[in-house]
Amino acid sequence: MSDVEDVLIATAGKAFRLTRFYGEVYEAEPADVSEIPFVSVSDYHRAAGLLDCVVDREAMIGTLPPYFKDASRFPFTVPEDEAELVLRQRRIVRALHDLGVDFGASPRFLIVADGRRGPFACELAKGIYWEGFQASVTFLNGAGDDLREDVAIHDPDYVVLTSRRHLRHALERPRHTVMLVEHCGDRPIDDLEYPSLLYADEVDLIGSRAAGRPVYDYDAEQLLIEVDPASLLSHVSKLQFTCFPLVRYGLGQRLPTANAPKKEAS
Repeated sequence: MSDVEDVLIATAGKAFRLTRFYGEVYEAEPADVSEIPFVSVSDYHRAAGLLDCVVDREAMIGTLPPYFKDASRFPFTVPEDEAELVLRQRRIVRALHDLGVDFGASPRFLIVADGRRGPFACELAKGIYWEGFQASVTFLNGAGDDLREDVAIHDPDYVVLTSRRHLRHALERPRHTVMLVEHCGDRPIDDLEYPSLLYADEVDLIGSRAAGRPVYDYDAEQLLIEVDPASLLSHVSKLQFTCFPLVRYGLGQRLPTANAPKKEAS
């Protein structure tokens, strides 16, 4: 048995013992990876509520707003305790380093959002604040001229497009580096020219993809990303959860990662 399988079995066993949801999904504590099913959002509708999926409700310090504000998915938010907040911040730092952000240069960020993605954008800004960097959020309802005007006012080093990603071509480069926020619920952008951050409502930040690189980088100590051999869709497990477990949860698409299989589903 490989080390990865050992970690997955331990993660699934912990989720089974500590949550009602995984206790009902597994029925018995898994002793082998073959006993750990790949689950989807539809499986979460077995839960009576979000607290069925939480390890320790008294440890919760809050929930994160979803990227898709009007999505009919469950859970709608990511519950966190202090330990998982620290882990998420580590993923943010890793991703920014991966995308070439120079932490020693006191970078300035402008996050572009709309009404649906405003709460998510504010949460992303908070993660940037915690590293001591300036981050502003602008709500854009217009076209390229409005974006250029906002950028001229704030003069950021990085423009992060959480919405209206088609406007990425409206800005001058290399003065302003444009980052795209991608989501597992979006249609993938076949454009490697721009660095991107990958999110899912149930995980928050997953990883990053530098400009020109075809695969995503992610923290393999925190997240295990596997491909279901039946569907060839990617599934994620949170290996270091303390509040909200995810075990082999389907992301709804196939993520290009270094260990992703090359063959297509038959």
